[in-house]
Amino acid sequence: MKAAVLTIGDELLIGQIVDTNSVWIADKLTNLGFDVIKILSISDSPDAIAAAVNELMTQANLVVSTGGLGPTSDDRTKETLCKLFGGELQVHPPSLSLIEQLFQKRGLHLTETNRNQAFIPSSCIPVLNHHGTAPGMIFRKENAYLVSLPGVPFEMKDMFTQEVEPFLKQNFILPSITRITVNTFGIPESFLFDRLRSFEQFLNFSGIALAYLPGPSGIKLRLTARGDNLIKNNTLLDNAIEELKKVIGEYIYGFNDESLPVVLSNRLREKQATLALAESCTGGYLSHLITQLAGSSEIYKGGVVAYSNEVKQNLLGVNPELLSIYGAVSQQVVEAMLDGVFKIFNTEYAIAVSGIAGPTGATNNKPVGTTWIGVASKAERHVELYTFGNLREINIQRSAYTALFQLLKLISQS
Repeated sequence: MKAAVLTIGDELLIGQIVDTNSVWIADKLTNLGFDVIKILSISDSPDAIAAAVNELMTQANLVVSTGGLGPTSDDRTKETLCKLFGGELQVHPPSLSLIEQLFQKRGLHLTETNRNQAFIPSSCIPVLNHHGTAPGMIFRKENAYLVSLPGVPFEMKDMFTQEVEPFLKQNFILPSITRITVNTFGIPESFLFDRLRSFEQFLNFSGIALAYLPGPSGIKLRLTARGDNLIKNNTLLDNAIEELKKVIGEYIYGFNDESLPVVLSNRLREKQATLALAESCTGGYLSHLITQLAGSSEIYKGGVVAYSNEVKQNLLGVNPELLSIYGAVSQQVVEAMLDGVFKIFNTEYAIAVSGIAGPTGATNNKPVGTTWIGVASKAERHVELYTFGNLREINIQRSAYTALFQLLKLISQS
C-alpha cells in the first residue's frame, strides 16, 4: 500500500518552524507496512490544499495531512476539505464536550471562536482530540483515504496513535514488517560500508533490506524483513544480527531506542557505580545527555563546566604550569581534570573533555575540532586525542558521544 504525507502551513515554507511531523508520521506509516512515496509541504492557500489533496490521492492509497485546523483566519484546511469532499459543517458533540472540558480545566472562558472548532464536515469520520481544540477528520474518495490532523505535534501524535493507527489496521491489508535498528559508534560511514560488503551479500540472499542512518551520535543500521510470516522474519533478523556481531561487534552498543546515554546509565546501575564529569568545550552538553534521563541521580553525582582556565585551576585543581606549558587543550590538562573530578566527587568513574569547538580559538598546532577526551576509573584511565570537523555544534555533539562511548568500553572491559 502506498502512502503520502502532506504538511500544511506558510510557517513551514518560510522556515519559521521545523517540520518534525512528516518525519514522525512517515516512520509510523513505514512500520505499519505502507510504502511512503512522497512528503509534500504546501501553503495555507485553499487552492494549494485542494490541488495537493487531489494529486496525492491519485498517487497513494493513504494521505496523512497535518496543519491548518486552528481557529484563526489563516487556517483554511477544514473548509477546503468540506468543499472538496462534500457535506456541510456540523457540530460534533463529543468534540465540543472535550473542548468545554479543556477550557474548564484551564479556568478559561469558552469563546465562540473555540466553540466553532467542534464544527466538522458531515462527510468525514471524526478523530477525537483529547489535548487540543481541533478534531481530526478522515475522508474517503474511491479506494483512497485522507486523514487530516492538527499540526501541533503532541496533539497529532496522540490522535494518530490512539485512533488513526487502529483505523488503518482495520481498513488496510498490510504486510507484516519486522525491523531492528543496530546502533553503532566509533567507525566512519565509509569504513563501515567497506566492512559490511560481504554482510550485505548475506542480507540480499536473506531478503533483508539494510539502511545506513548516520549522525553525530553514531551510525544506525536499520534491518527490515518483510513477509506475512512473523516468526520467519524474526528468525532472519536474529541470524543477521549474529552475523553482524562477528563483523563489527566492537562498534555495536545497543539496539532500537537504546541511545548511548541510556546504555551507559544502565551499565553504571548494573555495577552500582557513579559518574562525574569535567567539561570544557562541551559546555554542559554531556551532563545534559545524562540528566535528561529519568532516575539519573542514581548514577550521576555532578559535574564541573570548567570553561575558563581560572575554573580549571580553582575548582578542579589543575596546575597553572600545565596550562601555561601545554595549553588547556592537552593530554596533561585533561589528566589533571580527571584527578580533580575524583577528588571533588569521589565517584567510581569520571570523564574529562577539553577541545576547540570553533570557529575561533584554533592555532597552527591545534586546528578547530582538536579535542582531548579522558575516561577513567580509579584503577584505569584512557586519554586520547581526536580531531573532529569545523562545525561547532557538531564538534560538541561528537565530543560528548565519543566520551560516553569510550567510558562504556572501559566499563565493559573492566
